[in-house]
Amino acid sequence: MPAVLPFRALTYAPRLRPILDRLVAPPYDVLTEEQRARLLARHDENVVHVDLPRPSAGDEPYAGAARLLYQWIHDEVLVRDTQAALYVCEQSYSPPSGGVATRRGFFARLTLEPFGSGSILPHERTLEGPRVDRGRLLAASRTHLSAVFLLHSDPGGDVSGTVAKAMGGETFLQARDDDGTLSRVVRVGDRERVEFITRRLRDQWALIADGHHRYESALAYRDERRARGLRDAEHVLAFLCSLEDSGLAIYPIHRLVHSLPGFDEAGFRARLAPLFRLERVRTADELRVKVSSRSAHPGVFGLVLPDDSYWLLEWSEGEGLGRKELAPIPEPLRRLDVVLLHHLLLEGILGITPEAQARQAHLEYVKDQGAVFESVAMGRAQIGVLMNSTRIQQVIEVTRAGLRLPQKSTYFFPKVLTGLVFDPLD
Repeated sequence: MPAVLPFRALTYAPRLRPILDRLVAPPYDVLTEEQRARLLARHDENVVHVDLPRPSAGDEPYAGAARLLYQWIHDEVLVRDTQAALYVCEQSYSPPSGGVATRRGFFARLTLEPFGSGSILPHERTLEGPRVDRGRLLAASRTHLSAVFLLHSDPGGDVSGTVAKAMGGETFLQARDDDGTLSRVVRVGDRERVEFITRRLRDQWALIADGHHRYESALAYRDERRARGLRDAEHVLAFLCSLEDSGLAIYPIHRLVHSLPGFDEAGFRARLAPLFRLERVRTADELRVKVSSRSAHPGVFGLVLPDDSYWLLEWSEGEGLGRKELAPIPEPLRRLDVVLLHHLLLEGILGITPEAQARQAHLEYVKDQGAVFESVAMGRAQIGVLMNSTRIQQVIEVTRAGLRLPQKSTYFFPKVLTGLVFDPLD
C-alpha cells in the first residue's frame, strides 16, 4: 500500500461539536435532492453547503463553495488540529437482523498512486460527470472534504486490534446520522501507535469500497499539478477499515424497471423460462425470505409484477452463458447476480441496452425493499427486482483479477460521514 500518514485535521470548532449531528452529512453521491434540501435547511453551516454546491445567481458553484469554506475557516467555524494524528472512528449501527453492530476504522492521509500499480484496487467503474464535478470542487477548495473509504488487507488482525484498543481513548467528536448510526472519533497522536499502524500497512493492498470518483479526481488533479512542476496535491483523505472487521456490511441495491413500451407481463414470464426457474410466491414476506435464504446461489431474484404476483426467479446455472450478451464477459464476473440480471434479463429479454442502462433509462435503483413493492403497486414501475448482496469475497476475487464490477453492485454500510474531518492541501 502507498504511504498512510497522520495529518492535522480541519474539524468543526469545539463550540459546535455538541450539535455536530446537524452539521454532518452522508457522502454526496448517496444524497437525493430532497435529502440535500433538508440538510441545507438543517443548519447554515451544514457541510452540504460546501460539499454539494449548486449554481446560484451570478455565482459559479465551485468558487462559491470555496469562498464559503474559507469564510468558515476565517470565522473559526472550522479549526485546524495543532498536531498531526490518526483519527480512529467507531460506527455503531442497527443491522436488519437486529441488535447492534460496530465497524471500526481510521482517517489518514493516503499517498495517491495510479490503479495499475496494484496496491490500490478499484471495484466499480466511474462516470465522467461525477469525476469532473469532484475534480472542480477539489481544485477550487484545495481541500479534501469527504474521505475515500478503503478496505485494507489485515493478516492476523494487528491493525484492527490496535484501532479497537485506541477507541478506549477520550472522545474527540461524535455524531449520529439520520440512519441512527453513531460515529465516535478518538484522536491518536502518540508516535508508537501511529508508527505501528503505518508500518503494518506498508506492504498490504487496499480495495476502494466507496469514493471511486473522489479518488480518480484527486489523482487527475495531482497529475495536473505535477505537469505545472508542483507537488502540492500528492495525497487523498482516506478512511481505512480492515477487511476482517466483523462489522463490515454490504447491503443489496434493488432494481425497478419502468416505462417499457408495450410491456406484456405474460410474455415476459414466458421469455424467462428457458433461462430461469420460476416459482410463484404467495406474499411479499415469503418472497423476501426465499430470496435471502438462497443468497449463496448465483442468479436468485425476487420479481414483483403489476398483477400483484410475486415470483422467485432462479437461474438454471450455466444457461445463457453462450448468449451474445454474456459471451464477452470475463469469467470471474459471469456468475455475479448483477451481471446475470443486467445482461440476461434486462438486456437479453427486455432489450434495455448497456448504454441505456448506463443512462438509467427505464431503470431505477432503490435500497429499501419496501420501495420495490410500493413502486410496482402504485404503478410507478412495471417490474420490481429484489436482489441479494454481493459478497465481499466476490468483490475481492473480481478486483484481484484486475476487473471491475458493474455500477450499483454494492452498498457498503454504514456510510462514512462527511464533516467529521477535512484535510486541506495547503
